[in-house]
Amino acid sequence: MARPAPQSRGHVAGIVGAVVGLAAAGTAVGVAVSRIAGRRVRAEEIGPAALTAAQLREDDPLGGESRAPDRTALVQADDGVLLAVEEVGPRDAPLTVVFVHGYTLSMASWTFQRRALAATLATENGHRPDARLVFYDQRGHGASGRGKPERSTIEQLASDLATVLETRVPRGPVVLVGHSMGGMTIMGLAALRPELFGPKVVAVGLLSTSSGQLADLDFGLPELLTRVRAAVLPVAAWTMRRRPAIAERTRRVAADVVSLATRALSFASSDVDPALVRYVDSMIAGTPVDVIAEFYPALAGMDETGSLAPMRTIPTLVLTGDKDTMIPKAHSELLIQRLPDAQYVVVPDAGHMVILEKPDEVTAALGVLLRKVGAGASSPH
Repeated sequence: MARPAPQSRGHVAGIVGAVVGLAAAGTAVGVAVSRIAGRRVRAEEIGPAALTAAQLREDDPLGGESRAPDRTALVQADDGVLLAVEEVGPRDAPLTVVFVHGYTLSMASWTFQRRALAATLATENGHRPDARLVFYDQRGHGASGRGKPERSTIEQLASDLATVLETRVPRGPVVLVGHSMGGMTIMGLAALRPELFGPKVVAVGLLSTSSGQLADLDFGLPELLTRVRAAVLPVAAWTMRRRPAIAERTRRVAADVVSLATRALSFASSDVDPALVRYVDSMIAGTPVDVIAEFYPALAGMDETGSLAPMRTIPTLVLTGDKDTMIPKAHSELLIQRLPDAQYVVVPDAGHMVILEKPDEVTAALGVLLRKVGAGASSPH
């Protein structure tokens, strides 16, 4: 058999690198791809944001019972990128809770917490609501716009969060709740704007997150696969950035394999509802592969351990699933070492997507945090 020409070998290497990289390396912090990605073939016809919204409506694990927003808005970041925002509850509520989602996901990842907290905190039930809930899509994710590749940093995400606070919550106290990269965004805000913590930001929830050293994780993989991941990651990242069309096609080629990785790395329960896996798949499929590649270096090289000091003076929740293989429990334990007064919750039999897998436990922990700042004192819990 004739040996492939150099150009062909490079092309094949790019495809193989993208397949293995997306499946073995990318899933490390949420970069799994799925069979839902096949639906993206019509993205150019109806637009990626509209496609993602349609997918999520179809795969909503609440069966259409998600809490509709009372208001929607677009917030312009400092570089002109438009961030999609949805709000639940009255503008004049005494407290605002801002939710910051994770890598490759969207504000839809909070669907269970949105419904439960809207019912107990943000709805008129014969008394003044306790809180307003604010959700937004991070840049490059969900319905928000994209920025230049060099803006794919934790510092920029923190600046975006500061802009959301300035424009949508100009007055009154705020509680920030972040999952995975969302928690890292909050830590970035503490580094960028430490003066906000205490006077403005009165409590923080850090869920399934880390302050750094993500590049050293093995994600529960055998040593051999860890070595493979390290070897193919540069090729996969290059392919996703420079040849996104190839990488998008790779999503469809490897869909079933990588969807299994989504389930294994996102959830711990043996009986997890397939609808939850499809739901996560839908969010990830709505994130362009080049956006995934652009943010990965910022996450892998992040070190926000020095940004935690502003949170020591306010109520803080650190929550993790005990079987999280993406960001293991040890990372939450490290946060607790630096935030010794924080409320620490370890959810049994839960993986990285604990907010979907064990929503009642997460909502209960958030309820304890919110009661510390006067919200939900009379709500059922």
